[in-house]
Amino acid sequence: MTQPESVPPDEYPRTDDLPSDGVPVRSAATLLLLDDRPDLHVLTLRRTTRSTFVADHTLFPGGALDPDDGDARWPDLVRGWTPASADDALGTGPGALAFWIAAVRETIEEVGIAVGLGGEVVAHRHDLDSGRSRLSDLVGNDGLDLSGVHPVARWVTPTGGLKRYDTFFFVAAAPLGAEPVADGTEAVAVDWMRPTEALERWQAGELTMISPTISMLQCLEGFGTTAEALAAAAVANGAPRRRARILDESSDLVRFPGDPGYEAVGTREALGWVWIPSHEGGFGTLEP
Repeated sequence: MTQPESVPPDEYPRTDDLPSDGVPVRSAATLLLLDDRPDLHVLTLRRTTRSTFVADHTLFPGGALDPDDGDARWPDLVRGWTPASADDALGTGPGALAFWIAAVRETIEEVGIAVGLGGEVVAHRHDLDSGRSRLSDLVGNDGLDLSGVHPVARWVTPTGGLKRYDTFFFVAAAPLGAEPVADGTEAVAVDWMRPTEALERWQAGELTMISPTISMLQCLEGFGTTAEALAAAAVANGAPRRRARILDESSDLVRFPGDPGYEAVGTREALGWVWIPSHEGGFGTLEP
């Protein structure tokens, strides 16, 4: 049955209600780091060819939630979001704050950049990745400032693969002067790219991407600066979730409500919802 083009955050599927093929759906988080160089760039990484999921793909820092991401101490350690405001923003039930924590932690581990924390935490990135250290133990007296980290999308891996993830995408400004360093394990290369440049390189066959990554680049390319993108993300937290449609998982632009061909023959509903509009107010880059 065709689903509505957009729904409020408390009406889209819970993880337990998603289409199932017997493969467990793990909760995950991804962080889009933005920086003006001098115009808006987004940090991308290339996944190792040895990865069992999206090997050799270009994407953004992120990964599955760890037990420590949901530690009971976090509500007292963070600023900017509360458990209640996080639950309301994501609409998936209690415990949503863990997605913010995971997005920050994975970015530290994979590219060596700490958002909302002192840079000294980066020295522990490999211990965090291996489980020898927990981010909740490293936060310090200043806590973790999540006020600049905003959710903008949710994508769920379709059925039929070896691994499935229910992933929330966040945007944040890169700390001043921060430079990424790939961990060499999961991420083998990092690059700051203009969203339009990344899409052009993907369309030229230089980069391999999947629909969630493509959709985020489509939304970001309408912004000229980090401030513009973050302002749009901040006011979109309670906005309706726009259901994406796709024609092909990795070789076609994502279609959003209002785009030409949104319901064209051959397109199908994706398990993807996006709520950050572009600078012009639309949701994609497709032209009539």
